[in-house]
Amino acid sequence: MTRMPGRAARPPRRHRVDSKGEFYAPPGTLRYVWAALILLLVLEAVNEISRFGGPSSVYAGWIHDGILLASAALILARARYEPTARAAWLAIGLAVVSFFVGSAGWSLAYGARANPPFPTFADIFWLMWYPLMALGLFRLVQSRLKKFSWHRWMDGIAVVLVVLTAGVALIIEPAADASVQGTMASIIDFSYPVLDVLMIGAIIGIYGLLGWHPGRMWIILGAGIVLMAIADSVYAVQEVGGTAGDTRYSFIWTTGAVVIAYAAWVHVPRVRDTPSEITGLRAVALPLIAQALAIAIQFYAFFGEVPRGERLVTVAVLVLSSIQIILTRPRPDSTDAPVRPGQAEADQKEST
Repeated sequence: MTRMPGRAARPPRRHRVDSKGEFYAPPGTLRYVWAALILLLVLEAVNEISRFGGPSSVYAGWIHDGILLASAALILARARYEPTARAAWLAIGLAVVSFFVGSAGWSLAYGARANPPFPTFADIFWLMWYPLMALGLFRLVQSRLKKFSWHRWMDGIAVVLVVLTAGVALIIEPAADASVQGTMASIIDFSYPVLDVLMIGAIIGIYGLLGWHPGRMWIILGAGIVLMAIADSVYAVQEVGGTAGDTRYSFIWTTGAVVIAYAAWVHVPRVRDTPSEITGLRAVALPLIAQALAIAIQFYAFFGEVPRGERLVTVAVLVLSSIQIILTRPRPDSTDAPVRPGQAEADQKEST
């Protein structure tokens, strides 16, 4: 049987992907998987908020951990289909697997206790989420953006510093003031919001790297990371204050995991060769924000005590600005080379 002219050949329908691993259409069964996960999320949220629907242990253990496991399986399944970004989704999937192992292990070992200890072995798996997720984001940027300018990376670092400073002022310092823990427990507990702030800064920096046109997949992925960070921050503040028994927000973790899994299956139209060009004030917005932050910190120092961490941020912003000036400095062009005296007349005579 001959193929009809004018019609592009497609791979077998069972694969539903092109040569670069992008879907023509996601598998039809996924819509039922998302519907089931959303239903379980609603049941968990209603039970945790209102204690309606049965014993909390069922929702906090089986349903909560089951959603995390299903999310990890969906991300790893996506890695199987995509050669281009397989390493990225594999790292992100393993990050969710690590988070699931910590959550399931904690539920089995301490779920029935009224006052569980802290820290525990589960913190090792929860903290592994951050390097694995960072590796996944890095590899995902590599697979989606082949070329980029170094000063775009510096803009991302500026965002990290700005977000980190806000996180220190709004989350970490108030939690430290109210801490009732020992030194080691406080260090482990504070590492969660610090690393979450860095993750949020990194994802915003990636948006800048992509010319502030990140696309649907990156927006959804960032939303999932933010949701996980919100839950971590609430937990950290409660833990250092000795009130971590409140689990009415645990569904935020599972919601974040499902959102990240959904981002893995969002169709990405193409791989960008270069980021879209940014002009005007948008091109210097992040450096200006970082400079304004440094100025504000120094201005505040006239009226109140500034912690050492804030002063270090000021130094980092100034160093960052210096590096950006070096990277973006005008460079000589061969077409703009200076003309020697009499060179123009000599060239004209030679041409005639």
